[in-house]
Amino acid sequence: MARFSRFLFAVAAAGFLIVLAASLMGFAAYQVGAAFVALPTVLASGDFGYTIIDSIGYVVIAIAIIDVAKHLIDEEVMGRHDAASGFRENFPKFIAIISIAIFLEGLMLVFKTTQDDIKLLVYPVLLLLVGVAMTVGLAIFQRFGARGDTATRRPAE
Repeated sequence: MARFSRFLFAVAAAGFLIVLAASLMGFAAYQVGAAFVALPTVLASGDFGYTIIDSIGYVVIAIAIIDVAKHLIDEEVMGRHDAASGFRENFPKFIAIISIAIFLEGLMLVFKTTQDDIKLLVYPVLLLLVGVAMTVGLAIFQRFGARGDTATRRPAE
């Protein structure tokens, strides 16, 4: 019974995550479509680039959500439980996707801030530094994770 409830929970959670990801992608498509419908107005206000970058950010986050749903289904529904190597393979992809979203948001905020109030530029720069710190942390994780892989492998006989 416990296995069935885990299966049911995993399917419901993954389905909900996929619906949320599809909603994000749909909203991104709506934003781009609305920008193209009102193209002269959007171009005159200078918001076209921000709309496109914002939509790209939504799609990147949706991809990360779909990746989480895929791993949830793989582990709980399909029963693939290679926890150590699965984590070492999937965690870097997830962190890279989140870093891309942070870099896009930081870049967009830098452009907006330079047009509005240059004194507030420190906040987007701090966001970009967080993205750099995540990328450096990911590199360190991969470096030490590779050492752990080679130390735990047995030589072929």
